[in-house]
Amino acid sequence: MDRFPNEVLSHIFSYVLTEREKHRLHDDTIEDILDVRLSEHTIKNDFGSWHQLLETDYIRTAVRHVAIETAPIDREGGSHRISFYPDSWFWGGDWPEFNSAISRICDMPNLDCLEVRFSPFCHDEVFPGTWYEASSIRMKTLEAISRTLRDRESRPDASIIRELVLNYLQDIPLLKDLNDNLLQNIDKLHIRVAYDNDEIENPEFTSYLSSTLLPSVSEHLVELTIAGHCWGSIPGEFNGQGLSFPCLESLTLEKYIILRQDQFGWILEQSSLINLNLYSCKIVTHCLVQQPDFEDWDVNLNGWKKLPDVSTNIDETNYSHMSHPNLEPLEPGWYMNDLRWSDMFDRIRQSLPLLRNFNFRCSSWQNYFEGRPENPHNNDLHNRYYTFDNGSWGWVLYMPANERPWSTERNYFEVKKMPGTPVGLYERTEPADRLALETLMEVTRKRRGEK
Repeated sequence: MDRFPNEVLSHIFSYVLTEREKHRLHDDTIEDILDVRLSEHTIKNDFGSWHQLLETDYIRTAVRHVAIETAPIDREGGSHRISFYPDSWFWGGDWPEFNSAISRICDMPNLDCLEVRFSPFCHDEVFPGTWYEASSIRMKTLEAISRTLRDRESRPDASIIRELVLNYLQDIPLLKDLNDNLLQNIDKLHIRVAYDNDEIENPEFTSYLSSTLLPSVSEHLVELTIAGHCWGSIPGEFNGQGLSFPCLESLTLEKYIILRQDQFGWILEQSSLINLNLYSCKIVTHCLVQQPDFEDWDVNLNGWKKLPDVSTNIDETNYSHMSHPNLEPLEPGWYMNDLRWSDMFDRIRQSLPLLRNFNFRCSSWQNYFEGRPENPHNNDLHNRYYTFDNGSWGWVLYMPANERPWSTERNYFEVKKMPGTPVGLYERTEPADRLALETLMEVTRKRRGEK
């Protein structure tokens, strides 16, 4: 049996694909997706169904994309940790049958994309009862994959894997050898971050991202996706200044938070960009500085303006300034930022001469990456600005106090006409923002028409 009809393979794959992936078979050929997943079903008989599937020559040669999923998809509750792990794996990282299943990647000569999907939860302290996956287990999985990739290189007929998807990569730096092994030869990289601390980014990971991970692939990267939860500014700033991606054609950022123009400059320097997608990205316009937190985090608000006292009622009598090179000292209180999306859209239009596709709207990984339907009522300029106070991001302070959907701990900016108020900012900035966005979109449309 050298070849199966696609109809037969579709029936076979219906047992190994998730519901989310089955709909893709309508648009993709059967060769595009094949999954190995850790679940209550696939681990039976030491991953017997997985090994049996790969006994067929045609299936092995047809596979282009493998997804290793170590946690149930979109499932919460039922266990404080993933219950189908053997205890030897959870406590000691020992699961030979799992390693054997992963090693079958070596038997797929035409594989070009590898996807690894972890649990979105790193522990159950914040969301008790969730299916969480400890950092030690995640690392063991990545190490097993890394070993397999190195073994695969010894196969003379094996293709080079060019695309890597790290879905819910925990926000802890990888060891250099592991980083280099996983990213070797990768020119399409897609990362969604999982947070160890209740969706608050780890500054060490942000630094690792800009100083180690991205530089290790920058020379050859063609596509890059980074998705997180309100990442890139507070408490850990991501500033790609100095990063150069000479071959980068497509860049997608989700929930990237912008404090200053120079924080966005690294994007404008990638003159090779053809596609730029900014999904649910925000500019911060107002920030409540609380000390010593902001000093501990090295928050950079250079260029921001301090507002007159807005009755913050913050007791910081024991706070005293520390010296930070290149950072303006920050007194406790509210600060305002003049940066607007109209400025950013204009700079994108002027700085990226090859840009032909631009997306700016509220969207999530499930929509733009996995193909789930988006909310048809989403406004492309919806929630484009954020405020930061008491450790939280939000948008309610742009509304009059009596119209806010919930009361805040302190009702800042209750008077609409007070100096520097965020109240009404969405409405005040929409005409200029929309004009700049439409101008940018028109330019990209014309460029597409010229090709």
